[in-house]
Amino acid sequence: MRSAGGVTAAASLLNISQPSVSRLIADLEQQVGFSLFARRRGRLHPTQQGLALYEAVSRSFQGLDLLDQAARRIRAHPVGTIRIAALSALAASVLPPILAEFSRDYPDIKVTVESLGQRAVEDRVFLGQADLALAVEMGPRDGIVASPLADVEYVCALPPGHRLCGRAVIEAADLEGEVFVGPMHEADAIWFGVDRMLAAEGIAVQRRLETQHSFAAYAFVSAGLGLMIAEPFSAPLFSRLGVTVRRCRPTVSAGFAILEPDLGPTPPNIELFRTRVLESTGLVLGEVERLMGV
Repeated sequence: MRSAGGVTAAASLLNISQPSVSRLIADLEQQVGFSLFARRRGRLHPTQQGLALYEAVSRSFQGLDLLDQAARRIRAHPVGTIRIAALSALAASVLPPILAEFSRDYPDIKVTVESLGQRAVEDRVFLGQADLALAVEMGPRDGIVASPLADVEYVCALPPGHRLCGRAVIEAADLEGEVFVGPMHEADAIWFGVDRMLAAEGIAVQRRLETQHSFAAYAFVSAGLGLMIAEPFSAPLFSRLGVTVRRCRPTVSAGFAILEPDLGPTPPNIELFRTRVLESTGLVLGEVERLMGV
């Protein structure tokens, strides 16, 4: 009745007559022991007790929906499978040592990893297609539970032999006129704040190359195609290819998070994987700090 909007609409929705709806209401009232509706000016209005019953029934149906989602998740991916979605920078830096441990310690657990952009990562979690995800912090979203991974300062990544490699800190003024590997105008969330800082400082850079994902941008820097300001997670890997990373001022920073589908208690294998993600993240950021020492 409340959802349908009235007796006539309820009868049409249920494909029965109006008198049949009235009889069903009377039978239900007799069964529960209190009035569900009060008649005022020829219309039925739900009583407070009726509204309370409606909310209880709605919660029950929501619970059944969650059970159905969980059942579909289990059918599609049996216990013993972990599905990860992550930004490419995090997939390539934080995950490899964890995966090496898991393959050794838990040979029966299968892990799938999708390297995606921010929006796609969120969608995978929302749709229950990922058990755990690594991404930039996001605003509240129904169906997703987020927990902090790390708050990080972006670094200035310099190509091999660049004139600024000897500096401990790169100031915005140092970037004036430099060839800059920059974010595209519709770039991913991992780039947020870079353009804003350069504009606020009035720094003009030469943008000859733009790309969406920071991991690819690090590869371009290592090839001598320019410098950039970006997330620090990729720095240890690309330092082996000659990239130098330094602190930059003013600071550009971002928060990263672990995302999980809101489908009840976290399975033990996912809980263990999440713990190791936090540990690995700390180790990667510690290595970045060592790289930034001059």
